[in-house]
Amino acid sequence: MAIFNYTARSKTGQQLSDIVEAGSRDVAIMQLRGDGLMVIKIDEVKKKSDQKEYSLNPFDYRSIRSQDVEDAFHQIAVMLRSGVSLLDAVELTRKHARIGTRKVWVRIAERIQQGGRLSDAMKELGLFSNLSIQLVAVGEETGGLSTVMNQAAVEMATTRKLKKQITKAVKGPAFTLLMAIGLVVFMLTSLVPEIKKLLKIMGKPMPPITKALIDTSDWFVSHGAYIGVFAVASIITFIVLYNWPPARWWIDRFSLRIPLLGHVFRLSGTVLFCRGMGLLLSSGVLIIEALKIMEALHGNKFMAGHVAFARERVLQGSSLGDPLAEKSYYMPLVLQMIRVGENSGTLDDILIEMTEYHSELLEEAIAKLTGMIAPFMTIFVGGLIGFVYAAFLTAMFSAAGGSPS
Repeated sequence: MAIFNYTARSKTGQQLSDIVEAGSRDVAIMQLRGDGLMVIKIDEVKKKSDQKEYSLNPFDYRSIRSQDVEDAFHQIAVMLRSGVSLLDAVELTRKHARIGTRKVWVRIAERIQQGGRLSDAMKELGLFSNLSIQLVAVGEETGGLSTVMNQAAVEMATTRKLKKQITKAVKGPAFTLLMAIGLVVFMLTSLVPEIKKLLKIMGKPMPPITKALIDTSDWFVSHGAYIGVFAVASIITFIVLYNWPPARWWIDRFSLRIPLLGHVFRLSGTVLFCRGMGLLLSSGVLIIEALKIMEALHGNKFMAGHVAFARERVLQGSSLGDPLAEKSYYMPLVLQMIRVGENSGTLDDILIEMTEYHSELLEEAIAKLTGMIAPFMTIFVGGLIGFVYAAFLTAMFSAAGGSPS
């Protein structure tokens, strides 16, 4: 249905201006004539989505991301609680969304207009997580759509912050290490060979530390091509293996055993499982379906495999706590409290409590890891660069005919 602005004259001669909704311009004119109006002027109101919009910010054209969905779910939940219809809420969300994401909400609005459900439209697009889709479906069935959409938004926000914390913990040290490696490579391939030439020209003996540095430089220059090929081949091999399911399972399992990092990964997986399962169960999702969703959400395929194993055992009549306890690498307290929750019938509440408790532990573990990595990287990088400079200065004193004091 289109909307038209019109100017018409009534039977009494009075001029009126208003809008009318109709399937076409001719139908709108017929409707107005049926109301006893003589149409003077009528024009279709162009929808905002039909007008071309531009932005000078290239990031506005990125496709929909998790934070976009999070913000949209918050907006829709607030509007639904205020009495706005779902279709109008989606339309308003589209108007205020980034340019690159508006087509997603247009397609969802079209699907709802055709009588479809929001969860079905989200599933067809393939851009939303299984957890979000399942929660929306539960909200549609129970009539609590605004509540579950708000819960989904909170869950996405918490997950995003968790990923940001972990990324922040390793980003700084990794950048420092790469810069140090780049500086050392530059010295070994460009600076040290020049020092070697200078010492040969002056006929001065090389101090032991300088000779060790020059020998390292010679070896690195002569084998540099092989080192580069080996490094690239190793990276490609790792990527291939990481995307091969059997190898990915072993890599993810090994990552849980890495000192310090493994503890963080275990806590992260535990928090993800407790938060997701607690949210799904409290929303009314059956435990079998909830376990299926959690299997897909787990980034660690070793943990995801144990969730799948637990689901099969539950289908056979087992409790949830027993199969999860078989080397699932979740934190021991969670495994114990899951059994308590099953026996008392408060599994969802206990999982939510375990989420809060282990989230605090995860934050502390990340802070501790960051605090330990920073001094180690400082000592390692400082020692590496210090050795190069010590060899360089010793060579300069030797070339000048003096000795360091």
